[in-house]
Amino acid sequence: MLEDNLLIVCPNSLKEHILREISLQEKLFDIKFMTKEEFRDNYFFKIKRNEALIYLMQKYNYHIDVCNVYLDNLYVIENKTYKSNKLNFLKNLKQELQENNLLEFNPNFKNILSQRKVIVYGYFELEKYEEDMLNFKVDIKESKIDTPVIKCETLEEEINYIAIEIRKLLKKGIPINNIYLTNVQEDNYYLLRKIFSFYKIPLNLEIKDKVYGTLACSYYLENATLNDNYPLINKKIVQVINELVDIPNSKEKDILLKEKLKKLTLPSKKYVNAVNVVNLYNSIFTDNDYVFVIGFNQDILPKTINDLSFIEDNIKSEVALYNTTYLNKRRKDTLIYLLSRIKNLSLSYHLRSSFSIYYKSFLIDELQLKEIPVKKDNYTYSNIYNKIRLATMLDKFNLYGEKDEYLDKLLNTYNINYSTYDNSFTGINNDTYLKHLDYPLKLSYTKLNTYNECSFKYYLSNVLKLNTYEDAFYQFIGNLYHKILSLYRNPNFDFEKEYNLYLEKRDLTIKEKILLVRIKKDLYELIDIIKKQENLTNYNSYLFEKEVKVPIRNDIAVEFVGYIDKIIFYQEVSDVYFSIIDYKSGSIDASITPLKYGLHMQLPVYLYLINYSKVFNNPIFTGIYYQNILFDYPTWSLKLDKEKEERYYLNGYSTDNIDILKRFDTTYEESKLIKSLSYNDKGFSYYYKNKVISNDLMYNLVKYTKKEIDNKVDLILKGEFSINPKNYNLLEDACKKCTYQDVCFKKDKDTIYLDKVEDLSFLEEV
Repeated sequence: MLEDNLLIVCPNSLKEHILREISLQEKLFDIKFMTKEEFRDNYFFKIKRNEALIYLMQKYNYHIDVCNVYLDNLYVIENKTYKSNKLNFLKNLKQELQENNLLEFNPNFKNILSQRKVIVYGYFELEKYEEDMLNFKVDIKESKIDTPVIKCETLEEEINYIAIEIRKLLKKGIPINNIYLTNVQEDNYYLLRKIFSFYKIPLNLEIKDKVYGTLACSYYLENATLNDNYPLINKKIVQVINELVDIPNSKEKDILLKEKLKKLTLPSKKYVNAVNVVNLYNSIFTDNDYVFVIGFNQDILPKTINDLSFIEDNIKSEVALYNTTYLNKRRKDTLIYLLSRIKNLSLSYHLRSSFSIYYKSFLIDELQLKEIPVKKDNYTYSNIYNKIRLATMLDKFNLYGEKDEYLDKLLNTYNINYSTYDNSFTGINNDTYLKHLDYPLKLSYTKLNTYNECSFKYYLSNVLKLNTYEDAFYQFIGNLYHKILSLYRNPNFDFEKEYNLYLEKRDLTIKEKILLVRIKKDLYELIDIIKKQENLTNYNSYLFEKEVKVPIRNDIAVEFVGYIDKIIFYQEVSDVYFSIIDYKSGSIDASITPLKYGLHMQLPVYLYLINYSKVFNNPIFTGIYYQNILFDYPTWSLKLDKEKEERYYLNGYSTDNIDILKRFDTTYEESKLIKSLSYNDKGFSYYYKNKVISNDLMYNLVKYTKKEIDNKVDLILKGEFSINPKNYNLLEDACKKCTYQDVCFKKDKDTIYLDKVEDLSFLEEV
């Protein structure tokens, strides 16, 4: 009975139901709501959890999981001496946190309670201290159920049975929103989605995609900035950032940040009209609802509690906690009670899945419930599922000689082209595809190169977004080099500070720490070498990690985006003479001749970005180069220092205008800056003559690159994603390092073989 001055303590999932009931009344009521956690924090104290976790990690070097366990157990601790050392430890910890203002108390709350009647609703598993604070005893009425249980051999058979029963209900006119699934385990999700889709039954599953591990989250952790391509995920990340904004930066704060990001999930999309998956313990069902309980199996329903908590059974008598024997009995009684309240109840269990063996719930025998073998499916509700099962039957018959009783019937009904497979990409709905793109569509050299290597690989990586983030050490070190090399010219640059600050981002293994000894030494030497190289040039201005954007289309928002590691330039009135340097680890192939096929385009792409952006008003080309910054070398070499220094030379293409080039490289006659460059009265050396670009050739190079980008953008927007891996010169095979080889089932006919391009003469045709 509703009345004024109520305080209803209930889960948030039930609050909406109660509010709907209140809205049907003829008068307004003065009613407040709290969850039991909110009530607890006001009744006892609220832990400043973020600050408390930082405090415990910093002072005692506890693992964050251990800290959370300690904090969660403080509510049952009183200010007295216990027999148990563990409880005394918690008492002292609680006192220490209180003295450090890490516990917040609400002295007025009990006075507020005296003015309101407290009603507890929807909580069946309260601990003793929670019952005491709420002045409420969980009292489960003795109940009985006599619903028969459907026995299934496999999980797939059980879900198929439920899908058929739902189809029957829908045929009778039962509204789909009155049909519910409960006790759904995450292991059931795949089969549920698959089989319900075969029967065209819309289903709302609580699929909580984790934010941690997404490209957006990985980008933030690596760069400490947000990637604009992921606004929805960024919104979640910003919430966590704001929550910790007042906490000083430290290693412990980074740990806490990661832990919070690991708990973030994205909301799943919901159908308005669908079968809903609900929590049995937090739901209210009417007599018009139909509830299917999946997996009425041992150790699943009811879920048994083991004596594994931090405060074990043998010391629970000292605090207001129930032992596991009592909790398990109450959990069993609660389950029986909740099931008994459901008028239209369906129970079923399975004995095996693809990965595990199961047993029926002990309650089936204890309650003497009748077991009924699942009815044989008559294959009348789903053509697509029937075809899939026909293929499975044919597999069993051909491989093992097992003939299913429905095999002949299905063979006479369906022609499924058994044992044939076409791996071709058959296309996507272009309107749907364009509708769901993130705008502006941002393309980069990496994405363009992926498309040119194999357009289906681009589809998997950038449309379906199947690429996974790998926290590889070599990537971590590569990013370390790029970070330091973007800062070394800052006036207050402190190598040790920046180096150590970056390393705090990762928990290093012993092996990695050993490798870092040499890596740190090499990085320090590299900075020294680069500074010496800069003394060889008269170019005196620098841009590092420069983001450059070029809009491509007017009808659809498309941008080409690049981050240029280093631009060295010299300004003379309005003219800007520039060179581009891209840092590379490992071996380098600086040739841009495969540009003819859209490959090896990184340096031309940077040239395109400079010429079609507004970085400089009147840019004049000097050179485009790679610089080796991280590579293996033989430590025993007698000429090690010289070999390393030569590996750091710039490797790429230069202008043929010697007046411009000699300003950039004052040692151009026998260069100490650019690999293989030498010049005399007869011109450039034999080894460098193919690495010079005239003004006309540079113009054609940029024009060809633009044409290639525009063409591929058109194809991407048209949804052209055929399986077409390129093999260049029989050496560079796009499939060799592809992570999707188990997806495309590439055939020999799919591979496109490209002949080696010897020079840049193809640019003359632009």
